[in-house]
Amino acid sequence: MIAPGAKRFRYPRQALHSAYALACIGMAIGFGPLLFAQPAPLFRWLLGTMGVLFLVYFARTVVRQRTRIEVDASGIGARGPLGVVIRWDDVRAVRLNYYSTRPDRSGGWMEFIVKGPRRSVRVESTLDGFVELVGETLRALRGRGIELDERSQANLRALGLSG
Repeated sequence: MIAPGAKRFRYPRQALHSAYALACIGMAIGFGPLLFAQPAPLFRWLLGTMGVLFLVYFARTVVRQRTRIEVDASGIGARGPLGVVIRWDDVRAVRLNYYSTRPDRSGGWMEFIVKGPRRSVRVESTLDGFVELVGETLRALRGRGIELDERSQANLRALGLSG
């Protein structure tokens, strides 16, 4: 897949740097006391679990940095360490989710999911060109019988797009 006229999208460096900083701070808080002190067993378990979770977040950020999303006339693909390609004819569902970080829903992020027969392409709204990617995908899927749920349609309207 991915013809010469394909559109390519990447996560911006600033978003990745913020994620790396958060992961490193979390690992330092989680693993640091384990290296330099002898916390009680319960705290050792809690700190170790926290450190491991931030280590997984760090690995996820590395994968995101090395991945680019590509869209062309034949399908959508995530090129990178955990790459996947989904042809438009193989798309089973499309969802656009919003995750709020505040009670008044004034902050948060979106996640766009294109599901294929076995795997999915998942993209967060921090991706450069996120709205363009969503629009390109919807245009490519128009007339192919893919229905969007009401939540996804409401989120599309929030982006200024129509389903």
